[in-house]
Amino acid sequence: MKRILVAYDGSRASQKALLKACELAKPDTKINVIYVIDKDEITWPTRIDIALIWPGNIQELENNILEIHKKHAEKLLSRAEKILQRKGRKAQVFYRVGEPPAKIIEEAEKLKCDLIAVGSRSKSSIAFLLGSVAQKVVVKSSIPVLVVKD
Repeated sequence: MKRILVAYDGSRASQKALLKACELAKPDTKINVIYVIDKDEITWPTRIDIALIWPGNIQELENNILEIHKKHAEKLLSRAEKILQRKGRKAQVFYRVGEPPAKIIEEAEKLKCDLIAVGSRSKSSIAFLLGSVAQKVVVKSSIPVLVVKD
């Protein structure tokens, strides 16, 4: 294995996926860690809805929300780097904005990864109906996916 992409969201399951990737990686394996800011958490379903309660510029509001998400992503990725340091590993850490499963797969393909590692939490009834990020990555990816349970 030359390259592994770990999907990281700070959850215990994603931490376990990161640790498992470290275990599986050879000394020359490059580990990449991605956090995906869900675009649906930034943009409003309809701008009319928010215009009814927000008197200001909607684009400015969305930009402010994005900045908050970016700071959160940087904090989580910093934690991932510390976990990797304790394991004697370095990694490229980065965040992207988009639909999480699609972005994870897109980045893994761009980086020519041999494996995608994702954590899987216990399913709620909503996740069961809509599908979890891990499930969507497994179904849509042509790259092997390691799912690490919480």
